[in-house]
Parts: sequence; C-alpha cells; structure tokens
Amino acid sequence: MNNILEKAVLNNVSWCGTICETHGIQHFLKENIWSVRQKAPTYYPEVITVSRITALEVIKEVVGKGNVISIKDSYAKLDMTTLGFELLFAAEWIFHAPVLEKDSLSVGWKEITSETDLKKWTAACSLTNIIRSDLLRKDNVKIFLHENNDGVSGFIANFNADVVGISNVFSNNYHDKSLWREIPIIISTLFPGIPIVGYEHGDDLFSAKLSGWSSLGPLLVWIKK
Repeated sequence: MNNILEKAVLNNVSWCGTICETHGIQHFLKENIWSVRQKAPTYYPEVITVSRITALEVIKEVVGKGNVISIKDSYAKLDMTTLGFELLFAAEWIFHAPVLEKDSLSVGWKEITSETDLKKWTAACSLTNIIRSDLLRKDNVKIFLHENNDGVSGFIANFNADVVGISNVFSNNYHDKSLWREIPIIISTLFPGIPIVGYEHGDDLFSAKLSGWSSLGPLLVWIKK
C-alpha cells in the first residue's frame, strides 16, 4: 500500500495546484515541498510535504519567504509548533479498490457540466467562489451532484498520479453510508480499474470506513497561531 499512499499524496498535490491555478496563483515544487508564495484559496494549504523525509528546516525556509497560513504534513512526521503553528486536525488517507461488480446507484446522481449546476453545488457546500467554473473544462476533473427529497450531496474526482482522488465530499440530509458506498461505483464506471484515494477525518472518515474504504496512513494539517 506504500505505493498507493505515495500516489495519493501526489494526486492531492496536483489537485491543490489545480485549484490554485483557477485562482491565478502560481505554485512550486522544490526539495520535497509544494508551496505557493501567497495565501491559498480558503480551505487549501500554502505548503504540502511531498516526502516522508522532508526536513523541518526546509519548511522553515519556505515559511519565511511567503504568507503561509496552513501546512499539510502528508506523512504526519513533523512537529510544526516550533514554527508557530498549531494542529488544526489529524486525518487519514483512505483507499478503495476499483469496483468490478457495480451495484445499483440511487436515483439522482449526475455529473455537473454547466455553470448553473455548479453554482447550485458550490452553494450547497459553502464553496462559492472557491470551486470555480474553470474546472468544468478540465477532462481529468469530474464534479458530481446528487439531489432528491432528502437533500443535496456531492463530491469532486480528479485523475492524477495514476489514481482518482476524491475530495470535497458533502452531504445535506443524504445518508452518509450510502454516499461513501456509491462514490467508488461512480468512479469505477468512469475510470475503470483505477485505484480511488482521498483523505478524511471525523465523521466522514468513520462513514467511509463503514462503507468499505481502508486507511493508508495519517496526515496532519497545521494552522498559524
């Protein structure tokens, strides 16, 4: 699973870079560190460690050069308190094998292809002006919406580093267990045979594990004090 974990990290780095690009923010990869020189979009980090052997001194140098508000330690190896950060949350990378025998899906799922539906999606998960319409023109990014009388739910999938990364999973009165069970079915239809990864914490992590997802290892997200 170590190889899948490394791909999950690289997929997430690519995804954060894609989000930054839609906001006109340049990003850099150097010495096992991904970073931006200005504040990243809300909910996204300014620094991500890309290797298990990233040195704290390298991060200190990056922090000193930019407006770093948050850091994602992809392998949960470093103590950022000495750099003036505090732990925001601990999470786990998660994995689901491609689904071969696909169960039926709940009625109401659709892939978003219009700006009108994207506005509905971003409003439902409080990501207005963070997730932007430029993403609709990227072939490796798919945004999904589920609607019925119980509410609205959705997620984003991106194909990078030979895996499909799942992010921005949300649910409004939709049964979480069904949501996490159905995500691999949808992805395996669009990207057959491709491993599925992501990271979660709290109730979402619990729901994912109940639905057959497994843990690849811990990560930590730090925020400036």
